[in-house]
Amino acid sequence: MSDWAEPTAAEQIPVTPANGAIVKQNPPDFDWRRINLSAEYMLVLQHEGGKRYEWRTPRNWYLPSASLPPGKYSWQVRPIGPGSGVGESAWRRFTISEDAIPFVVPNNEDLLRELRNKPRPRSFVRSKDESKSRSLVQSERSNVVATVKNQVKKKMAQPALAAPPKLVDRKVGKGAGWANSLFAIRNYVSGEAYQLRATAFLWQLNHDPALLAEALRTGDALAALDPNGPTGHKSQDQASRDIAIGLASAFDWLGDAVPAESQQLWLKAIAARGQAIYDDLLGGQRRFELARYDSHGWTNLGYLADLSALMVGTLPVADNWFNDSFRFYIHTVSPWGGEEGGWANSSAYAIWSLNLGIIPRWDSIRAATGINIYKKPWSQGLLKYFVYFEPPSSPIQLFGDGAEMPPDFSQIKGYASRQDSPLAAWYFLNIDKREYPLQVLEAPIPLPVEGIKPEPPRANSIAFHDIGWVAMHSAIVDPLRTSVYFRSSPYAAFGHSHADNNSFVLVSRDEPLLIASGYYDWEGSPHWKQWYWQTKAHNAITFDGGKGQAEKTGSGKMTAKGQLTEFQSNGKVDFTEGDATPAYEGALQQARRRLWYLRNKNVLIIHDSLRSATPRQFEWNIHALNPFEIKEPGSIEVKQKAARACINMLQPHAIEFAQNNRFDAPPQIPPSRNENDQGGARTTNDQWHGRFQTKERMAAVEFLAVVDIDCKNIPIEMGNFESNRKIKVGDESIHVAR
Repeated sequence: MSDWAEPTAAEQIPVTPANGAIVKQNPPDFDWRRINLSAEYMLVLQHEGGKRYEWRTPRNWYLPSASLPPGKYSWQVRPIGPGSGVGESAWRRFTISEDAIPFVVPNNEDLLRELRNKPRPRSFVRSKDESKSRSLVQSERSNVVATVKNQVKKKMAQPALAAPPKLVDRKVGKGAGWANSLFAIRNYVSGEAYQLRATAFLWQLNHDPALLAEALRTGDALAALDPNGPTGHKSQDQASRDIAIGLASAFDWLGDAVPAESQQLWLKAIAARGQAIYDDLLGGQRRFELARYDSHGWTNLGYLADLSALMVGTLPVADNWFNDSFRFYIHTVSPWGGEEGGWANSSAYAIWSLNLGIIPRWDSIRAATGINIYKKPWSQGLLKYFVYFEPPSSPIQLFGDGAEMPPDFSQIKGYASRQDSPLAAWYFLNIDKREYPLQVLEAPIPLPVEGIKPEPPRANSIAFHDIGWVAMHSAIVDPLRTSVYFRSSPYAAFGHSHADNNSFVLVSRDEPLLIASGYYDWEGSPHWKQWYWQTKAHNAITFDGGKGQAEKTGSGKMTAKGQLTEFQSNGKVDFTEGDATPAYEGALQQARRRLWYLRNKNVLIIHDSLRSATPRQFEWNIHALNPFEIKEPGSIEVKQKAARACINMLQPHAIEFAQNNRFDAPPQIPPSRNENDQGGARTTNDQWHGRFQTKERMAAVEFLAVVDIDCKNIPIEMGNFESNRKIKVGDESIHVAR
């Protein structure tokens, strides 16, 4: 539909619920375009049974505070005041099904009243008998308590907090120095903030005077740091928010045990750093209401929501934070996918976000307010996203910054443990890692996943249409599975995503076999710009010497997008199709890729249909950790330990293959990222870049490749491709439509 409520720029959030949607959440979230800062809105909802709802709101979003009857609805929104001349929006229709998940957030007034009356500690997950809760933590999690105590004692023996590292100007530091200083400032703060939270939590269990003294020493040192200096929000927002939440959590857990002088110092620091987040996201032009595709911004909004819930009744400014951020954050989860639960902004950042902004914040918010964000449909869908795109023992991450790093399954296990579904229980039991100790202590007791009968995934393949990702596994329960991943995304190359629409990745026998190449040294580095982000670094289509999908900056990247146009599975064969034509922004008139995964044969068929107004040399890129062995023209083999695959390019015939192990710009891993990387040790080993390319320039071409995983030498039959579009692999026939 086209009316004023629709976004006018790529970075603006789309209208929700979309016309014709079947919503998964009851009540649903509503979003529309903001007219101006001064306008208010009347949201009108009409049920098929005749009941009418009207809500007035000063914001361009709304989350009702009560469930709605299932059925069909129509809705529209009308500006009030400045900008009202645009009139009513069009009526949009959606359906709340009988099985929609109830997720009710009480209104702000009720939540604020309960918070003001709630004794501290608010963020300690407890039963009605508080002493019993403490006893359970110490008895049932005694090993974890001992681990955290040892961490605290080790840190106590180290020197007191020194002066913070200086922020290097990006131009002066020429990139590497600037990135290195950001990591150094973050790491300077993170250890101290952890120490503060750990000592305060342990003190909550046993009131050890030595722990209180350490908490006060650490808290005073963090609170004394200049909020406008290197650890400030404008310099290093990750460091600043860690200081704020560390002080707020410790204040909540220690309560009146914090002396008046320290209380004053801590509250001043919390107020300054919390207000800096507020001013950035919700002050002035209220930028986050207009455009929410901001990795740090969304995480920071969660910190502000948590801070406000902890500080209401103590800091006067916290009421304003709460009213503007708390419900907005819960409503907004998450800008990186729809209700389906996808995370478009690279699976690496999905996992890192569990540690940075999801698990600690959601646990604290749940304890303080009773709102369990893990119950939100998007949150439940995110679990399924992890199951399929980071199945147990997966060696890599996917589609964007950090994809080459091994996943941090400790965090994923923590996320699964806080859900009470059979799928979560299966996933939890099949991850051979332990969650970070302090997060375990802060988690609900018992864990929601405990006592749930595990059930494995019902299917071996899945499509997340909201982000344009597909996963196809030979057997998802098998650690030595074959996994094929495909991306053609409306999120394009925005944020931490890359210009890799219609690309695929192949994992076999727990080894990365066909990879997205390059290394994440830092966003915007020479390597990142000239290779890592580029289409040529991925298993995707380029032309004329490595030219690929549109190179833009900022939100403009979101127009260079792909689209997942089809996904089907009958259990034996998975099929998906992506259209990346818009990603090339006029350079190509058609860029369509189809994939068939023949599960019983463990064979992947890839068909590309390409067309250009200008004759071009088309290139079919492929990357691996080891050199490709050329068997004969159009036939190569790749190996990685026990994994191997033979790739036969059946079309076109006039083709040549070349490979090298060079990057257009070499990666530069900053030492501080190398020393503190959450995904394991960083290396920049050689990678190999292969390219099938047409011998002549052509206006149109079709590539047809068969990837025989394990090199089983399965017979492949194909007649005249122009007249007979059938390919036979063993006894399985595939028709390749034009």
